[in-house]
Amino acid sequence: MKPFLSIATLLAAFFLAACSDFDGDFTTDPSATLTFEKDTIRFDTVFTTIGSSTKRVKIYNRNSKDVRIANVRLAQGEQSLFRINVDGHYLSGTQSDIEVLAKDSIFLFCEVTVDPRDSDTPILVRDSLIFQLQSGRQQQMILEAYGQDVIILHAPSFETDATLDAARPYLIYDSLVVAPDATLTLAAGTTLCFHSGATLQVHGTLQSLGTLEQPVTLRGDRTDRMFDNLPYDLLSAQWGGIRIFPESTGTTFDYTDLHAATWGIHINEAECTILNSVIHNVDGYGIEARNALLYVANSQISNAQSGCVHLVGGATQMVHTTIAQFYPWNAWYGKALSFTNIENDTIYPLQQADFRNCLITGMTKDEIQGTKAEGDNLDAAFNVLFTGCLVNIDLGDANDPETAESRALFQYCVNETEPFHQKHKPTEKEANDIVWGRKNFYRFGATGYAYTFELDSLSQARGIGLTPAATAYPTDRLGRPRPATNSDAGCYQYTEPENHDN
Repeated sequence: MKPFLSIATLLAAFFLAACSDFDGDFTTDPSATLTFEKDTIRFDTVFTTIGSSTKRVKIYNRNSKDVRIANVRLAQGEQSLFRINVDGHYLSGTQSDIEVLAKDSIFLFCEVTVDPRDSDTPILVRDSLIFQLQSGRQQQMILEAYGQDVIILHAPSFETDATLDAARPYLIYDSLVVAPDATLTLAAGTTLCFHSGATLQVHGTLQSLGTLEQPVTLRGDRTDRMFDNLPYDLLSAQWGGIRIFPESTGTTFDYTDLHAATWGIHINEAECTILNSVIHNVDGYGIEARNALLYVANSQISNAQSGCVHLVGGATQMVHTTIAQFYPWNAWYGKALSFTNIENDTIYPLQQADFRNCLITGMTKDEIQGTKAEGDNLDAAFNVLFTGCLVNIDLGDANDPETAESRALFQYCVNETEPFHQKHKPTEKEANDIVWGRKNFYRFGATGYAYTFELDSLSQARGIGLTPAATAYPTDRLGRPRPATNSDAGCYQYTEPENHDN
């Protein structure tokens, strides 16, 4: 029986050793510390009373032995505004005995809700998360957030004249409606933050009156980030957009920044003036004007999936405007500019589509599309003219008589992609050297998805603007002087790189 007893003893020893490994070999060496993916968890501006998104941080044990967190606590205890979950344990007071195995990691989740502070400016709130290791070593993680008091409006409808000021942002749920015969004024510096799906509907008059120093901002309500380098504010479709209805009169946008919407401004048989403004990064059209009376000057309309500007009939004038199509969120996207006098077999006379000193470009070699009624409707109004513009359009062979009518629409213009459409196309090297599309712009895409449409020194838009339009707008969208002669096409006058804003 002795051999049997020896084997039994060995098996028992092995079992005990296995149990010991399973329970973990926790080190008490003070030099064995945890490694945090981030030493500080920072939240972008958080609206008071509205909980933040959840941030996730990894905590690593890079040591060869297991580490036990004896306890973890918030420095401010129950008074803390932050909510913590460590490795599946919701932190309430002090959480004890959290194990991090050797060469392994655990997750920490953090949220914050900031109480109202009755302050017009954001206020920094801070706390720290303290980790007490079994070894006696103490580590901490800093928690920070800016809390911004907001004015929350649920389905607001303005039946009489009213003004929204810039003291605090407005958080809009459902839709903001301007009723017929009412005028809503957005004072300089006003910010409207629309919840997902919320829209601005104008039946009366909207006066969005920003300034260069204090623009009006129309945006979504998410202030957090999809990734560290990608704020939701740079993503399209964060809120609805603006609709201007036929009974509306006198609506004006001046120094207004509209971005990250499902569509930009839809104008249906109404009048609208857009000055010194930006409509950027939307899923639908940047501007869709249907039988409208539209005037746009010194403005930027850019990166719209359906198309930057779409005109169906009506009368439109655009002066010193940059229309740029570089929509990044889908492989399919529409033209920078499209216009027509017929839709669904219905004639919409295009009384005027006048573009003066504009820059119209994009990612393809043909960014302008015009559709004219034919057959019995051939005589329907189709009055289109481009003067002093940089355009991107395939007009075919310059020597082809059939293209003469189309070419007559472009007076004193430069077609930046003309070399691509010549009978003898350029070589690949020559084509790469042609300055068109994104090459027009200084530091294009240098800041990720925060596009900059200021001109590069090599842009063909430089110096081609005609005097009458330039005289009407002696400064560009950023307030920089614009010469009366040889001005640049588009809303930005070229300046040397050292003079550009960062």
